Amino acid sequence: MHPGVRYELQELEKLISSGDQTIRDEKQRISLKDAIRQEVERIKQTFIHEVFTFEDERHLERYIQYHQRALIQLMDKAALFINSENPADRNRKQFYELFYTGVEELLLFVERHFTKYFDQDAKAPEGYIDIARKDARTNIRKLQKALAAKEADQRLVNLLLHILKKIVDSKPDQGITYRKVMYAKEVQKELFRLIERESEIQDWDDELRQVIYYLNYNSVKVLTYHAHYISSLLDQSETRAEKIEKLSFVLKKINQSQVKPGIRYNQNGSPLKDQLNIYIMEEIDYQERLQQSGNSSPDRASDSFLSGFKLKFQASVSQLAYLLRVFMETKFILNNNLSHILHFLVRYVITKRSETISYGSFRSKFYSVETGTKESVRNMLLSMIDYIDRE
Repeated sequence: MHPGVRYELQELEKLISSGDQTIRDEKQRISLKDAIRQEVERIKQTFIHEVFTFEDERHLERYIQYHQRALIQLMDKAALFINSENPADRNRKQFYELFYTGVEELLLFVERHFTKYFDQDAKAPEGYIDIARKDARTNIRKLQKALAAKEADQRLVNLLLHILKKIVDSKPDQGITYRKVMYAKEVQKELFRLIERESEIQDWDDELRQVIYYLNYNSVKVLTYHAHYISSLLDQSETRAEKIEKLSFVLKKINQSQVKPGIRYNQNGSPLKDQLNIYIMEEIDYQERLQQSGNSSPDRASDSFLSGFKLKFQASVSQLAYLLRVFMETKFILNNNLSHILHFLVRYVITKRSETISYGSFRSKFYSVETGTKESVRNMLLSMIDYIDRE
């Protein structure tokens, strides 16, 4: 018993430790059930009363968590007899089932009414874990089949299902906590929610990454996956600027992703967003240093022959800005960094009325489009289509 903490479970312990636990008839079963129910109700009322007597919140937390652990031990003790294959325990199984139900009800009461003080990192009852294990085993098969049909990246699927497999493969002596079981349930819930939205989803890999960010899956395995994922993006890029642009876009997506409050895979680790931010920013800094080094290289091929050259458009600044927006929104232009595109255009483009284009004005016209501008750009495109048709 914890020193200085009043213990309320003596009567329940006496019941489970009594010499004869064999139920011989219905009358005895009802009598025992009533005795357990009355004791459970008494303890509930005592817990509620005790809450108002504690002046120190730390003592209250200790009081709740002490009883939480004791209830879990009683449940595990009863579960051993319920699941026992020993013929000698068969006649006592009904007693332990009644006892288990009463203690489980009491533990759920503590979890629901004293959530603030309930220890999520305490070992969960074996019966609770066993239910989670069976659910996870069934759902792994369902999720693997559904995600394989969507041709989702197997590395991402394995990464998320690894959490469920850890529950399935766990042994009673491994001390699976409430938090681990809860996290596995959240993963299952989010993946099934994703599958229910299948008609809306264009990029399954991106959606699976969003689940990882949402559930703050701050595992070393996730960082390793992102290291390979980012390396593959960089390998697809032809120029240093394109590498920086892709890194910036990944960083933007990660930072804009939602995170479920109060959840984290590894309680002792930094939030996943923070870890990925550090990794990607270091990569961006590295690429930018390489780019600057390349730009300042003395033996770099001179592009002085382009000095002063600008591409002249018949369109106005407003029309050009809207045309750019159309190209970007329809993915005709694949660059995603608007700032880089605008800086490039104001440097190398002029219009029929403007020898110089202001960056601020160009950016403003990109976002604020008048009806007349839309109509004139539409006519431009139609005239191009007409030309193609006549060729």
